[in-house]
Amino acid sequence: MPELPEVETVRRMLEASAVGRTILRLERSRRRLHVSAPRGRRVDVRGRAIEAVHRRGKFLLIDLSGGLSVISHLGMSGRWLFYPGDRVPRLPHVHVRITFADGTRLWYQDPRRFGMFRVVRSDGLGVDPSLKALGPDPLAEPPSGVRLSAQARGLKASVKSFLLDQRRIAGIGNIYASEILHRARVHPGRRAGAIEAGEWERIASETKAVLDEAIARMGTTFRSYRTLWNEPGSYGDQLMVYDRAGKPCRRCRSPIRRIVQGQRATFYCQNCQPRRPKSSARN
Repeated sequence: MPELPEVETVRRMLEASAVGRTILRLERSRRRLHVSAPRGRRVDVRGRAIEAVHRRGKFLLIDLSGGLSVISHLGMSGRWLFYPGDRVPRLPHVHVRITFADGTRLWYQDPRRFGMFRVVRSDGLGVDPSLKALGPDPLAEPPSGVRLSAQARGLKASVKSFLLDQRRIAGIGNIYASEILHRARVHPGRRAGAIEAGEWERIASETKAVLDEAIARMGTTFRSYRTLWNEPGSYGDQLMVYDRAGKPCRRCRSPIRRIVQGQRATFYCQNCQPRRPKSSARN
């Protein structure tokens, strides 16, 4: 599933390519996405211009003129693709086709249809069910060790589960949670409530560092994720542990281990991320 770096990459490209363009027509496929407008309640967006593109966690928010916004989520396999001219490829699983007045096109493709495309009133975004429960966005509000420690106080859930909880930090998913914890030298199975203050400081610092580095490389592509120009992200070459089970740790050369937490794969180094760390563990 695309995570914050992938969605932020798409947001920046949409901001550069689509803002200011006026929608000539919008066509939707007959196959519904997992979360989309109920039948009979679709809003006509013809003649409206794209005014801005925002992001909250893994959600894209596309503001249209006249007080409307599109809420989009890429789900497991969604991608936005931009075509500057009339020549467009024949692609399956395209569920939204936007044609702009100048002839350029913006398509939403989603083979598994777990994504989202909804048109809502902009003044209702703050109370929209998809958005209102989200925690702080780690780019807009970088986490501090103090804040994370306070949020985790008394929690029995694992620190990996804590990072994946969108109510606490919006946007981090399976790939980057594993990477953040490895770089912070924290075992993913430890209880969040037992993590020490200094460790939370490292987690907070590495959260910003990992996300910034991933965005600079347009995110990570394993299967379906592509940028607006149908390019793969290149951060996969920099991954320290994720999807590297059995391979040597890039830091200490010990074999990377894979475990399952909450039905999701977690990758870590037993040497760099001991289950029972010393209180004096180095930064």
